[in-house]
Amino acid sequence: MLEKILDILFPPCCVMCGKENKRWICPKCKLLLKEELKFKKIVNNYRTIYFLGFYEKRIKKLILDFKFKEKSYIGKGFSYLFLLNEEWKESFRNYDLIIPVPMFKKSKRMRGYNQSEILAKDLSIKLKVEYKKDILCKIKNNRKQSTLSIHQREENVKNVYQIKKKEIISDKKILLIDDIYTTGNTVKSCIKELELSGAKSVDVLVISKTKTKL
Repeated sequence: MLEKILDILFPPCCVMCGKENKRWICPKCKLLLKEELKFKKIVNNYRTIYFLGFYEKRIKKLILDFKFKEKSYIGKGFSYLFLLNEEWKESFRNYDLIIPVPMFKKSKRMRGYNQSEILAKDLSIKLKVEYKKDILCKIKNNRKQSTLSIHQREENVKNVYQIKKKEIISDKKILLIDDIYTTGNTVKSCIKELELSGAKSVDVLVISKTKTKL
């Protein structure tokens, strides 16, 4: 009953155009968004990187709203989009653990949530793959990667991440979740810690990738 009243007072609307709609995105915007979906899979140094599309246009807007405008529910929309690809869905089920790239505690408190955690958790529920957010931790509040040059970014993520409870990831196949892949230094730093701590393999899933070389 309460839900129905809330829907009347605050009708759900499309995250793209803002028009009233029963789902997170209206049919018109969904068609426009589908034009940007690439479902790219890149194998690099025996590691797979999955991403929906490039960091531009509608995908970029959704990510920025997801991260900075308190629209955490968009994470469920992104997980839905990933699982439209049946081949990927089956591949994702072969992982032992889904782990998000962590945020520094203070940064997470200020934003209110970690967008990578939201996406990772929803994917784990839909795929029935175990989710762990307390294994990979961020122990330093480093500068934002987006504010730095390509050369500065690599140095900025050194010794920033730490593994707790190494026994949980020992010999496990891990799917690491983040939002944007630019130079890849953030995920590379996380991967290094996971592999040094005994992970069997680590692949990466990000929402989007900038148009820079891997």
